[in-house]
Amino acid sequence: MAHLELSPKVLIISNQHTTGPLWVMSLEHMLHVKVVIEPDPYKTLARWAGEIPDLVLFDVNLALDRLLELVRNLRAETSIPILMFTGVQAEDFWVQAYQAGVDECVVKPIGSSLFLAKIRVWLRRSGTFPAETLDPLRVGNCQLIPVERMLVMEAGKKVHLTNLEVRLLYCLMSQPGRAISIDNLLKRVWGSNCESDSTVLKNIIYRLRQKVEANPAEPRLVETVAGVGYRFNVIPEALSGSGG
Repeated sequence: MAHLELSPKVLIISNQHTTGPLWVMSLEHMLHVKVVIEPDPYKTLARWAGEIPDLVLFDVNLALDRLLELVRNLRAETSIPILMFTGVQAEDFWVQAYQAGVDECVVKPIGSSLFLAKIRVWLRRSGTFPAETLDPLRVGNCQLIPVERMLVMEAGKKVHLTNLEVRLLYCLMSQPGRAISIDNLLKRVWGSNCESDSTVLKNIIYRLRQKVEANPAEPRLVETVAGVGYRFNVIPEALSGSGG
């Protein structure tokens, strides 16, 4: 595994013209972290997949059900800290936000010093590693290129992956033909302190199979091992076929 010195990156989802730019300025000038701001909340998942941040900050004026849906979708893909900055102080709102996957609700207004202190703490707790820190990996005719979040398959077919799909495939392809337990995959993909469960893993496996399997209903590459977990298989036809 390659170890690159990468500056922490914070993705700010904000359609607030007053506070959003202030968050950016404070983080860049005081903490010297990379900051990306996305003004369209509905582009959250796409922007996260493109940026691979270490922390996501929501500062969004949006209907509660829509906002919580965005959080749930993001939490299904990553274990990085999610902070929600809000002017709402209702306890039931916070409860729903935490249940959706938010790590901390921060009530506005908030002073600059406290804001920066919270960001420092959550960046330290970020248990994920970006895909760029992984070396390319080849198993048979499948080559995983983490820095491009891409799996190159037989005949040069290119499959684009999310960060979690890269991490999951890397774990499986590192030990081809060997079953890896669900608990082990959860710890290695989501981090040792993750609260993800087997259902989240199954959802990622399902989406991955839709991308890489010729017949997702009868998977051959990413196989379920009953009572254990999953394994990545080397397919003989893929090795000897004319697709090269």
